Amino acid sequence: MVLLLGLSGCGADVEIAVGRMNPASAASVSGGEAGSGGEAGSGGEAGSGGEAGSGGGGGNGTISCDVFPSPTHRYTFDGVGDVVADLIGGADGAILGGASLDGGGGLTLDGVDDYVDLPAGLLAGLRDVTVMVWVARDGGGAYLRIIDFGVASGGEDPVEGEGGVGTSYLVITPSTGFEVRGVSALASDSGVVGEVAIHAEPTLDDGEVHQVAVVFDGAAATLALYLDGALLGSEPVGFALSAIQDVNNWLGRSQFDADPYFGGRYDELRIYGEALAGCAVEAAWNAGPDRP
Repeated sequence: MVLLLGLSGCGADVEIAVGRMNPASAASVSGGEAGSGGEAGSGGEAGSGGEAGSGGGGGNGTISCDVFPSPTHRYTFDGVGDVVADLIGGADGAILGGASLDGGGGLTLDGVDDYVDLPAGLLAGLRDVTVMVWVARDGGGAYLRIIDFGVASGGEDPVEGEGGVGTSYLVITPSTGFEVRGVSALASDSGVVGEVAIHAEPTLDDGEVHQVAVVFDGAAATLALYLDGALLGSEPVGFALSAIQDVNNWLGRSQFDADPYFGGRYDELRIYGEALAGCAVEAAWNAGPDRP
């Protein structure tokens, strides 16, 4: 029997089936990021791949589908100019590299040097987190970053071109340099050596807007990756979220200096201070981003 619940949130009322299995896309076990970034064959951010699974699960810290909390930070990329407003938490970000808001509720980055610098400490004090973003990719190489919250060997705001590498991070990338080249989640408290990775098949190369979400469940000690409401994979994590030093919280730029910048459009970013259950991530996808 499937129990239907009315769920309010994300700008719309959504009816979801509690306990319904999310369709699982194929996810494979493969190595991690190449060296200090870049294409395959240049060395390695390492990690194990995730296995395809179903939504709706989670550990003791997971928020169930009958509770849909408000995000702690929400960015809808409204207005014009070079300031990305946080509509909830007051943690406004700056657009760097020459890009600007288009006045239509979106931000387009050029894939050359544009990125968003959000304030440090967005993960501070959290045991669990869900980072959810609606984004459309516009080509580009391997290991460009949709989000990269962490720190590099060069510290806060490292100088580009000095060859810095990530030392701790929480990452969503739309593509890798390995045989499984699709969307991936990476997390580490100790650079390449300690990296946990989930690699999946979808590449986001269709130019359409997709919802991508990463869930760090501290109680269950797992990392999970979702695409358009479906769970792509989950991996055990041997460190706490607090071990990630999020002083460089970036959209479009990597802690690994050799990685390319992200080119594409952002429609919305939400950060929840809880580990959302799979059916809640699916409900948010069905409702879509909140538009002005």
